[in-house]
Amino acid sequence: KRKRTDRHDPRAFTLIELTVVLALVAMLLAVATATAAAWRPARAVARVPITLALSARPPRPKPVRRSAVVAVLLIAAGVGCLRLAKQSNPPYIIAGTLATAVGLLFLGPLAIRVLAAAGARLPVAPRLALRDLARHQARSGAALAAISLALAIPVAIVISAAAQAYTTAEGNLSDRQLMIMVGRTPGIPERSPAELASMEARVRSYAATLGNPTMIPLDKGYDPAARPQLDPGGGPAWRPSVFLAVPSGPNRFTTDGDMTLYVGTPELLHYYGIDPGGISPDVDVLSTHHGQDLRLLSAASKEFPAARTAPLKAQGYMSVPASLLTPAALQRNGWSAVRVGWFVEAAKPLTAAQLAAARDLAVDAGLTVESRDTQTSLLVLRSTATAIGAALALAVLALTVGLIRAEAAGDLRTLTATGASRRIRRTLTATTAGGLALLGALLGITVAYAALAAGYGHLSALRQVPVVDLTVTAVGVPLLAAIAGWLLAGREPGSLTRPRLE
Repeated sequence: KRKRTDRHDPRAFTLIELTVVLALVAMLLAVATATAAAWRPARAVARVPITLALSARPPRPKPVRRSAVVAVLLIAAGVGCLRLAKQSNPPYIIAGTLATAVGLLFLGPLAIRVLAAAGARLPVAPRLALRDLARHQARSGAALAAISLALAIPVAIVISAAAQAYTTAEGNLSDRQLMIMVGRTPGIPERSPAELASMEARVRSYAATLGNPTMIPLDKGYDPAARPQLDPGGGPAWRPSVFLAVPSGPNRFTTDGDMTLYVGTPELLHYYGIDPGGISPDVDVLSTHHGQDLRLLSAASKEFPAARTAPLKAQGYMSVPASLLTPAALQRNGWSAVRVGWFVEAAKPLTAAQLAAARDLAVDAGLTVESRDTQTSLLVLRSTATAIGAALALAVLALTVGLIRAEAAGDLRTLTATGASRRIRRTLTATTAGGLALLGALLGITVAYAALAAGYGHLSALRQVPVVDLTVTAVGVPLLAAIAGWLLAGREPGSLTRPRLE
């Protein structure tokens, strides 16, 4: 079972803070990447001899070994900074993100050369498109870095959101369980026996519609000497319940949701597979927190006695009763028990109609219903980040593919003059766009996983892989880019007799 404190570590960045930091870094990198993309081609053009410029032939690509070494060093430094940051040191996080992004810029030419070499056995048109990317690697490398960065940031957000999501064995409840409670306060709302009997009849009537579910009444203990307290919301008065806590300092205690103390009724003990006769009379609490220094707290008592505990098998869900007060402890301390709710577990996952009926029951009977938290906000965040990343990557491609193909206009005129069909011209543009998008998606996903693994400190935190979102990024974006390139290309060059002066 994952402890709740793992999700609320005050030293760690929350998902919203991480999103804000990444958005600010993206704005800075957008300016830096655009500047680098303009500076490197201008510097290269200034060094081209006049005769070579008039020949309209691009300069011979330089070896990429130096840029590859710089890329590896920068990415390694960025990952190292993120590892040292441990999600709680903003300067290291910013430095690591910047170093990783700049490393992507230097990694672009090497990745393009590898892609061109991999397409050596392709048909003529795709092979020519990939060769042109390698010939004009200064511009295509900058474009690839921009695409990789445009995809790496939303992919990092998607992976982080997936890491925060519950697995099927985690969360507040399973998709077959309901907690139907009387009132909203952590105490015990005062209800008459007739009101409780009416509520239980309504709950049993609803449970009968679920087939043959498990329905367990839930009781809490309270001290009759404690005075009832008024509900701030104007509802019925309520009694403070006896609860379980962990000492956090001198006369200070903390409690958590999975330490809510319910009475170990025979039905609840049977659900856990415990024989009531096998519980020692000296035991106060059956708890999944057995072995810790636990205390019993009552509003009417100034003493905080240590709870004598016995182990209880964890059920894996935070809202399922995880600490049970034994009947012997109730009797020994002079406390009373009263009905506070019902735990319902169906044989099959609850449908939307059954959940809606449970909510209607809660409204009509004055109850509250807790079902499985589907974490809709995380799903929306993942979908939005994926869509924005795809749109941004396609926008970068739209701005750069035309420039790259314009540099190879001479080859296109030659192909057209020798009878190349519109299909060949479409294939050139589609291969250029699809190849850049594929490389950008692969680099973005790889770098995002490396950075997040360093930030979390271990890969186990990223064990939940957002398969659908990553598939859309790695397959959908290149496919959309290729389709758009195919549909928008194919126009015959305006002049076949003279080269265009630039």
